[in-house]
Amino acid sequence: YKQIFAERLLKARKDANMTQREAAERINIGQPKMSKLQEPDIEMLGQLAELYEVSTDWLLGIGKKKDKEQ
Repeated sequence: YKQIFAERLLKARKDANMTQREAAERINIGQPKMSKLQEPDIEMLGQLAELYEVSTDWLLGIGKKKDKEQ
């Protein structure tokens, strides 16, 4: 799940046209922490899903096989 989470997090951020700094500011964490985010706690996972308007399942790569291609 770590690899797909990192890939999905990057895709979500780019799709939202945000820099790491902008995203970090919106969820009130430092940019260095955002750049090293690999295993978010449940609170952070929820904040990221809301910020990027995606599901937590999508961020974690959980779901149907066709979901992996999106």
